[in-house]
Amino acid sequence: MCTLTIEKLEDCFDGSSVFRYRMEQPWTPPAIAQLARFGSLDYFRDFPRPYFRVRGQGGLEIKGLEGESVCRVTFPRSGREKLRQLWEQFLHSR
Repeated sequence: MCTLTIEKLEDCFDGSSVFRYRMEQPWTPPAIAQLARFGSLDYFRDFPRPYFRVRGQGGLEIKGLEGESVCRVTFPRSGREKLRQLWEQFLHSR
């Protein structure tokens, strides 16, 4: 799942940063299941538009919709660069 664009959306009051990632391929159920390596995965398959959310260490949060090729990622202030590097390696390894 190669990343096409990365767009910085905002910086939050708590020091976290929010980015939008757009990939070549849409999120599929197997790809969403692999997100559990980043933290607690909530996957709402029964929603009209299946939604997923991962809550990870220190405030990392990944949100998106099954079938869409974008996701929103919030990186916490503490350890931001390391988490961002791990996230982007994950995307490029798919």
